[in-house]
Amino acid sequence: MDREIDSSQLPITRRKKLIILTLLFILFALAYGVYWFMFCRFSESTDNAYVMGNQIPVDVQINGRILAINVDDNDFIEQNAVIATIDAIDAENDFGYAKNALIKAIREMHQIQITNEKLSASIQLKQVTLDKLKQDLERRENLWSRKMISQEEIIHARQDVDIAINDLNISQHELAINNALLMQTPLLKQPSIQQAIFKLKQAWLNLKRTKITAPVTGYVARRSVQVGTQVTKGERLMAIVPLDQIWVEANFKEVQLNDIRIGQLVTLESDYYGEKVKFKGKISGIAMGTGSAFSLLPAQNATGNWIKVIQRLPVRIELDKAQIKQFPLRIGLSMHVNVDTHDTTGKLLTDIPAKTIKYQTDSLSFDESEFAQLIDDIVKTNFYATQVVQ
Repeated sequence: MDREIDSSQLPITRRKKLIILTLLFILFALAYGVYWFMFCRFSESTDNAYVMGNQIPVDVQINGRILAINVDDNDFIEQNAVIATIDAIDAENDFGYAKNALIKAIREMHQIQITNEKLSASIQLKQVTLDKLKQDLERRENLWSRKMISQEEIIHARQDVDIAINDLNISQHELAINNALLMQTPLLKQPSIQQAIFKLKQAWLNLKRTKITAPVTGYVARRSVQVGTQVTKGERLMAIVPLDQIWVEANFKEVQLNDIRIGQLVTLESDYYGEKVKFKGKISGIAMGTGSAFSLLPAQNATGNWIKVIQRLPVRIELDKAQIKQFPLRIGLSMHVNVDTHDTTGKLLTDIPAKTIKYQTDSLSFDESEFAQLIDDIVKTNFYATQVVQ
């Protein structure tokens, strides 16, 4: 015989289930509320974040034709390594012209010094001659007063003295003219020599610049140059991305920025690596304007109909360089950012001025001791003293 079910127990069973389910929802809500109060309210997150980094441009510094390219996109290159080579024929010719111009200027200055020495000796000789003629004139004048010589002799004696005086004055003026060119100035400080040295240095630099070197260590990107291309000064050849100059720019809504401060710790995830890699970072700065304010055509909210749009403010996050070296990121990759806002004692804006150089390179400078040695050799070969005035 089938067992009969008491229908009066059904509402009671259903009521118990509803009560239990309601209690579970309440407990869940309370647990979530406690969790939010203890943890979630002290964090801000966004997935509107992207990897940023310096893209160091490699530009041409002289005009010429590309003879060789040593790298391609994605290649690793070290600082000061040769990237490309420009045909050096024109630069070598300009260097030769400038070198000969300096040699000519030095020899001309040497000639002026020798001429000065010659004029000084000539002036001394002419002064001695003039003194002798004056003595002769004085004796003849005594004889003339006693009527012992003719008038013609005394006239000739006086003319000889006048001629000697004029000749001496001419030589003295010639010496003064040459001294005006020298002005008691050392050889390498002479204006004509300085001008020739500047032109030679420019030609020397242009010759060095036919070898295009990497300004930093990194990876080649956006190579646009080809072998045989005629390039002009300032033209962009490629870019180099250094891995140690990578950061994340997170675009938080303005309503999320109330508790965000400089120095707060950040946890980041990249779609590239997934949840298995947790990047660590800290906030290093908050932008001074929204993206729309700094856009090429900023919004004009005072015209026409207006609809409020919540703005986003870029927040810069510095990453752990050791972690970036282990798990390299690429510029433009998206990131999920979570900021720990427990500590709000940090500053909204930094008030410490930058006192150190953040980025620099020595690939654009050359060892000028080589050029100084070149000038010294030219002077020693074409001039026998280090100074014009001894």
